Amino acid sequence: MLDMEEKVLRDLEKFERCAAKKDHDKKKAIAELEIADDEAITRYKMSAEYKSSLHMYGAESLKAAIKMTKEWLVDDHSEINPNEFDRYLRKRRAADLAAQKVKVTDHGGVGSQPDGSLDN
Repeated sequence: MLDMEEKVLRDLEKFERCAAKKDHDKKKAIAELEIADDEAITRYKMSAEYKSSLHMYGAESLKAAIKMTKEWLVDDHSEINPNEFDRYLRKRRAADLAAQKVKVTDHGGVGSQPDGSLDN
């Protein structure tokens, strides 16, 4: 009877060691997956696909905001023509693009910094 109890205790200890090792291996595997996920996310955020998605979703958000604004204009301000709003946005966009094309000069032109500025 004593031999049987010793065998059961040894088997139980063996089982507990095996379970502890499996638990350790599982935690290690999870940690490795988390690191791999972080690295994959970092690589994706550096990709052209991510930048394209950001641009697309940003544009989609802007389109939705413009659509809601036009709906608000039509619903609450019937005296405003929503087509005029579109024309205004096109003019504004053209003006913004023209302003971006203005070159910066070193002799006090648009966007230059005064002498002693930190940006010189």
